[in-house]
Amino acid sequence: MKMKGLKKLLVSLGLCAVLTVGMSTAAFADSTEAILAPAPEESSIPEVPVLSTEEVDNATYVGSTSNIVQTAATETSISLAWNKVEGATKYTIRIKSSNGADSYKVLGTTSKTKCKINKLKPGKAYTVAILAGNDSEESTTVTTIICATLYKSVGIKTSYSSDKGYTFNMKTVTPYNAITGYKVAYTSYKTKKTTTKFYNNRYTFTLPLQKDAFYKVEIYPYLTLQGKKFVSTTPTTRYVAKGIVPKKAGNTRNSMTIKWNKVAGAQSYTVYVKYPGNSSYKKAATTSANSFRLNNMTLGTRYYVKIAANKKVGKKTWQSDKNSAYYLYLRRV
Repeated sequence: MKMKGLKKLLVSLGLCAVLTVGMSTAAFADSTEAILAPAPEESSIPEVPVLSTEEVDNATYVGSTSNIVQTAATETSISLAWNKVEGATKYTIRIKSSNGADSYKVLGTTSKTKCKINKLKPGKAYTVAILAGNDSEESTTVTTIICATLYKSVGIKTSYSSDKGYTFNMKTVTPYNAITGYKVAYTSYKTKKTTTKFYNNRYTFTLPLQKDAFYKVEIYPYLTLQGKKFVSTTPTTRYVAKGIVPKKAGNTRNSMTIKWNKVAGAQSYTVYVKYPGNSSYKKAATTSANSFRLNNMTLGTRYYVKIAANKKVGKKTWQSDKNSAYYLYLRRV
């Protein structure tokens, strides 16, 4: 073979190697199968086509997207952004639920490096896949990210009066990354003042509530994305008041009177008594006054009492904390 012909063959083989690397996975598999398949009798293996140097230089190879981040969230939407991919003119957006049961759904393509996905469910996690491509090729590597929509509302597991104020223990949320913490707005019925605080804790928080007043408490879950808080529009609302502390207001040989401070926002008060020999409290009276007299008491016997302030909102009656119990006791002097 002449040297000139040998150089052409080497150039052709080199171009084939470059082409093989640049082909999509499917095209590479087809080409390999054709070359390695047994040749039929009385036939020969077809020659591998050779691209010109100009065609190889103009070929485009699309990489994968990188640095995908969730930039915003509402109760029914998520927004994303990512780095531009060299050689890409479009990005295909696919989505599925993050529980692993669903398959990806193709939402469409965009030429921008950001998108907003609407019509999602509140408080849900989704896996989003973004595939870079152009008119002739798509990336063989898909980049994914797990995103979450805002919770529409949240549940309270327990709440109670404490030395530092009023504590709320929140119900566990799934997925946990759909909530960063809570925005809480609370309004005093005594001062008429509304205070707003952000608690960076998804499990518990304590409000510095004062005694002798009902508070309207509105709890909004929020999610922090790229340093910005996105807050739900639907609050979980409670009307709460710290516990009532009674004081002795006189007694006779068989009765005792107690009184307490009025609670701002309350319409009435309910007195619960646990009588000797009983294991539970019974409602003794509901009154608009801030005092109560327990009659027919026996000397030397303890009677336990709890008092709750009542506030009716709509068809529901809310009560102040009544975890603390006090006892009444008559003794001879």
